[in-house]
Amino acid sequence: MEKEPSAPAAGGRGEGLVVALRELLELKDRRIQASAFFFACGASVVLHGTVLKLNRADNPEHVLAGYGLFTIGAALGFLTLSGCDRLGRAAARVEELLRGFFQ
Repeated sequence: MEKEPSAPAAGGRGEGLVVALRELLELKDRRIQASAFFFACGASVVLHGTVLKLNRADNPEHVLAGYGLFTIGAALGFLTLSGCDRLGRAAARVEELLRGFFQ
């Protein structure tokens, strides 16, 4: 009987984990990408303006705008990830509105 080296088996397990994480983190749907972008940008603005009081010159309007971005990202993600066809069409409409607004 032949013995297989144990190192490739451990490497194969590690490679499988890397592949699984890569599939999890690579966003293939553009609506999910937009949702993650708005969610992350809004969250960072809100956290910077409320928690990290490094700069006392932060305007409350910027925090409100960040909260708006955060809410848009969350809503777009919810509409996209829901299984309902109507909500998927609503996500498409929101995406078109945002595309027209930011172009």
